[in-house]
Amino acid sequence: MGNFKLSKNSKANLKGVYAPIVDLIVRALKKSEHDFGIPKHGGKRSPQEQNNLFHLKPRVTWKDGFKNLSYHQSGMAFDIFVFDEHGACWDCREKYKEIWEVIKEEFELMKAEGLFSEDQNIYWGGNWTKFVDIPHFEVR
Repeated sequence: MGNFKLSKNSKANLKGVYAPIVDLIVRALKKSEHDFGIPKHGGKRSPQEQNNLFHLKPRVTWKDGFKNLSYHQSGMAFDIFVFDEHGACWDCREKYKEIWEVIKEEFELMKAEGLFSEDQNIYWGGNWTKFVDIPHFEVR
């Protein structure tokens, strides 16, 4: 366990995210063997912020923020970036997968504690088939 903590910037980037999700991130980070942070647009997004990301090349999202909403807009999603020896790593798939396992386990513990409802589940974009998004996590 690394006993890592969120930086000031990462905390600021989580403003507006559903409070139990923020607690989940803090708890998982303490148990993770890999340090990670929250990028600038990794928390709650306005429709315009989502639309701006939709128009980036290469495409980073398939949700335009107006017709097709992202879970980020409701504060029910977050993105992370993993730190490695070179800085932020966006394609360290194995490290993201290991973090996913810690997040999933912590989510289930928090669910048992009543901090998430029984009908809520967490999903990782690294498991998707159509558009794989390894930095992305969402609660539905």
